[in-house]
Amino acid sequence: MLVQRLKAIQDDYGYLPDAELHALAKETKTPLYRIQEVVSFFPHFRAEWNKPPRVLVQVCRDMSCHLKGAKALTEQLKKVDGAVVEGVSCLGRCDRPVATCISRHGDDHFHDHIYAGREPRDVERIVREIVSGQTPVADLDANWSIDRTDWEIDPYSKNEFEPYDAVRQFLKAHPTPIPPPSNDDDAEKYTEANHPWLKKLQASGLVGMGGAGMPAFLKWGGVWKASPTDGSNEKYIVINGDESEPATFKDREILLHLPHIVVEGVILAGLMANATHGYIYIRHEYEEQIEAVRAEILRAESLGACGKNIFGTTRSYPVEVFVSPGGYICGEQSALIEAMEDRRAQPRNKPPELLTNGLRDRPTVVNNVETIAWAPAIMLRGPKWYSQEWRPGFRGRRLFSVCGDLNQPGVHEVPNGITLGELIDKCGGMKDGKPLKAVALSGPSGGLIPARVPLADGFDKRFAKALERFDTDLAKRVEDLKKKEKDNDQLPKLLSDAKDRSDKDKGKFEKLVKGILVDGKYFDARKLPLDKGSLGMLAGLGGVDFMLGAGMAVYAEPCDILDQAVRFTEFFRNESCGKCVPCRIGSQKLAEIGSELIAKRDRKESISLDLVKGDVLELNRTLGVTSICGLGQVAGSPLATALVYFADEIAGKAKG
Repeated sequence: MLVQRLKAIQDDYGYLPDAELHALAKETKTPLYRIQEVVSFFPHFRAEWNKPPRVLVQVCRDMSCHLKGAKALTEQLKKVDGAVVEGVSCLGRCDRPVATCISRHGDDHFHDHIYAGREPRDVERIVREIVSGQTPVADLDANWSIDRTDWEIDPYSKNEFEPYDAVRQFLKAHPTPIPPPSNDDDAEKYTEANHPWLKKLQASGLVGMGGAGMPAFLKWGGVWKASPTDGSNEKYIVINGDESEPATFKDREILLHLPHIVVEGVILAGLMANATHGYIYIRHEYEEQIEAVRAEILRAESLGACGKNIFGTTRSYPVEVFVSPGGYICGEQSALIEAMEDRRAQPRNKPPELLTNGLRDRPTVVNNVETIAWAPAIMLRGPKWYSQEWRPGFRGRRLFSVCGDLNQPGVHEVPNGITLGELIDKCGGMKDGKPLKAVALSGPSGGLIPARVPLADGFDKRFAKALERFDTDLAKRVEDLKKKEKDNDQLPKLLSDAKDRSDKDKGKFEKLVKGILVDGKYFDARKLPLDKGSLGMLAGLGGVDFMLGAGMAVYAEPCDILDQAVRFTEFFRNESCGKCVPCRIGSQKLAEIGSELIAKRDRKESISLDLVKGDVLELNRTLGVTSICGLGQVAGSPLATALVYFADEIAGKAKG
């Protein structure tokens, strides 16, 4: 693979010498311009004309690192003679701000040593030592303590099962591939007859943990049913371990400490979907994680769990690691596939979908690391184990990474529906006992919401209309059932079940709203249940809709919200791939608006905030409907939420 060869060259030299690029072009029979267009796209690659200085210091400038003084540290380190200092997008150590990545080139060179959680004077000492020729030991993720005693995701933690037991059980029942259905009717649902294992996955309710929340069984089943258009039998499982979203670092811990369930999950997905190859795509800054997963793949091969003739059957399924060349956009699944195909990582237009035309134009599953890691436990313990109500009214479990103004930032596995306040308490509470000011529930993507979320205008009418939707949806469901099942003896039961489910959902919604409402004026952010479905129910009732991601940042008083929001916006501007005009131009315009707001505020100039807010909200809506991928669609959220929720603060500081 071209991208992997380029990374190997850069690992040797610290940059990409022209002579090596010419040799690579000749060896692979690839036009040099094709190699250059790849090199110029990815931030990790440095061509000879842009080769790094002898000592390069990159300071993370996003979210928790920005909050904890990245800007001041950058200015401090620029005073060190012999080092070039620059900012860099999130390094994935948000629980240990401020993170820095340091490289030395030339004699006694080394690349990408990460130092995280250090005092500024300590970082300066390290830089001076590196300039003088010393090589301080890098800070290792393995030495950072994350409490996993209450995690349920690893079925092997209590020695209940033999290694790769889920794969053994599957192959014992199905030593040969399960044939896909012969017609669409057979494919509508999974049964004991056509695919008992996908039926288990469906019953578990496992959904994607990467953001979209698509049920896992739909992806795996879609690839199982799909046929490559070129007549081959090749299908792929690709695991997205890029994890470049600021505030998100849960997959870092899974890959490092639990690589066996990731590898087994990849194998299980491959066997269930009749795939022929599995890939685990990991960001290049996760060197320990890359080594851990590669070592686990070798262990799995030695046990006979992957590779050729798995556990003595005729089935073969190799698994390998693909190291990302860098860039937040690679977290978008089609952009990730483009990178794996040795192209610029720019999202694809749809259709077609990856389920039918993914990697190398073959059917492909792309799942998040956590999603795939739950599969072994679900298959060994059964779908009811995972889908039980770990918390009353909520099913399933998941992991969150949490950073910011907390006593103990880190990664926590929790039941769906845990409240934000309870999660903050699991992190040791707010730093120095300061009151909560704001939270980013989905990294920078969802913007910033205040501790007390003001209700949208006309809340009472909106709430009443939302309740009416349950009755409207039930009436439509009843009508559909009567048409479809008119000759079915089960119709009365189906109608009764539909009404019971509707009543239950309606009651849950009423309880949810009343539980977080304060004085009929605000939603209490600490009482928000961390459940995608529940937050979706609240759409239109708050000033801006809620997004729930895998990582969140918590901000205490007296945080400068506008400063944070502009930093979020600049992150999206910096990481835009530039393919579509709305994102390329819109993200730059948003960053300019934000910078101008800060400048005017600091000069105590008056700001026509309503006019600015109108422009930002309109730009936010435009980006949301015209951008190709999720990056552009959320690029306006940080500034929009700051202007909606914190307008009085911004205007007040501007007036002095």
